[in-house]
Order: sequence, then C-alpha cells, then structure tokens
Amino acid sequence: MNDNQKLVCILIILIALAFGLYLIIPKVQESYTTYKQVQEKQAKVQSTQKQIDDLRAQKQAYEREEKIATKPVYKSDIASLDAMASFGIMFEDVIQAAKYNGLKLRSIEYTQNPPDDVVSQNVLSDYNVCAVKMQLIGTYAQFRSYFEDIANYPYLINLDKISIFPYEGNKKILIADVQVNLYAEKNAEQKAAYEAARAAENQGDEAVEGTAAAGAIQGAAAEGQ
Repeated sequence: MNDNQKLVCILIILIALAFGLYLIIPKVQESYTTYKQVQEKQAKVQSTQKQIDDLRAQKQAYEREEKIATKPVYKSDIASLDAMASFGIMFEDVIQAAKYNGLKLRSIEYTQNPPDDVVSQNVLSDYNVCAVKMQLIGTYAQFRSYFEDIANYPYLINLDKISIFPYEGNKKILIADVQVNLYAEKNAEQKAAYEAARAAENQGDEAVEGTAAAGAIQGAAAEGQ
C-alpha cells in the first residue's frame, strides 16, 4: 500500500469517526438529560415520601393524643367516703403491670390530690387524684414495655414524672423514679362531703374576717375615747 492509499484510508477512518461521533453525541446528551431528569424525579419522590412519612407520623401522634384525651375517667361502684377506695383496681393495676414486665419494685408511696396536678388545681370538686410514686429497677426493654402498658391503659392516667439513671454495678440495669397520677370520678357521697368541707372552710374564713373587723372597730373606738 502506497502513501496515497494510506492517506485515503486514514481519511475514511476519520470521516467514519466523525460521523460516528455526530450520531453518538446527541444520544449521549439525550441519555445525560434523561439521567438528570430521573435524578430530579427521584429527589422529588423522596421529598414527597418524606412529607408523606411526616404527615403519617403527625397523624399517628395526633391519634395517640386523641386516644389519651378521650379516655374515660374511672368511676367506682363502691359508695364510700374513702377517696382511695374510689380508685378501685387502678392502684393495683399500675403496680402489677411493673411486676408483669419484670421490673423490681424497690419502694412505693402515694399522695392524694398532689398540688402540682392540673386536675387537683382545677376540678378537685369532681375528681379524686392519687400520685403513685415508685422506684423501679430493670432493663431498658422492661421499662419500655411497662410505659407502653401505662400509655394503653383503658382509663385516664398520667405518667407524670420519670427520672432514670444507670445502676453503678451494671450499666445495663436502670433505676427509675416514676410517678403515675391516677384519676377517679367522685361519687355522690364524696362530692357532698367536699362541698360541705368547702362551705365550712368559707364560713371559718368569714368568721375570722368578722372577728378581725370587730377588733379593728373596737380599737378605733378606744382611740376615740
């Protein structure tokens, strides 16, 4: 093959390459554009999915709050003036739920009508309140299961305070100070007793005020003489 023939071959190859590039480049550009569009659509899908997940989480949170807010208040059938009797089996349920979930009960005490409770502060005329304070020992999984049982309790109760710290000898073991507030509707006898006590208290205040006023008048009269 002489030089002219070699040159012709090279030119043919270059022309073929140029033509091939001419055909390929638009395809490459089209593929790149399609790839970018797919990426953008995937980003939009992920963003939309996140919005859906957020809305679903908000809905579930709302449903949980609504479920708690609409729970009935326990009402005992026992006609007793004893406020603790009005809680019926609730007191026992809270303690037994801890034991059922494998937690150890180190100490327990209760306070009737705790002053920092919103029900005690506002509607004590209609409801009894009992703050059950417990110190419990167990694992994270046991506490989680117990708190879920408290949240799913059929009557209105409030997991009011939680303080958790690890056991010094074994960090996998937790010690928790837990306060669960129980609520029960007052029966007719308890409401009547509450109203009578309030009336007596108000009369006592009026008597004290009357005595103070009379003393002030007598003092002023003595000074006038």
